[in-house]
Amino acid sequence: MIKQMFAALLICAASPASAQAQASTELHVKLPSLGDQDAEAIYCRPPMELPGRRLLGPKTCRPQREWDEMHKKGLDLSPDGKTVVGSEKYRTVQCGAAGC
Repeated sequence: MIKQMFAALLICAASPASAQAQASTELHVKLPSLGDQDAEAIYCRPPMELPGRRLLGPKTCRPQREWDEMHKKGLDLSPDGKTVVGSEKYRTVQCGAAGC
């Protein structure tokens, strides 16, 4: 009986961790390229975690054309949805291990 209760407790304790891991992977969404859809179609990026906080920033919506132009320049929006920053993916691909 005690073994069954202990096993049930372990299963319940692991559930929030797996749900949290699943939620964090859902935030990383690949933006479709310009060829995949209309340039004026609106794409909304899901909320992203704000640095140094436990809160999420706003959902950010812009025309696909604007997202594509920013990404071509190696830019992206920060999690606050307002500030334009250098894209980490762009720096990794362009600069490699040597850095920029």
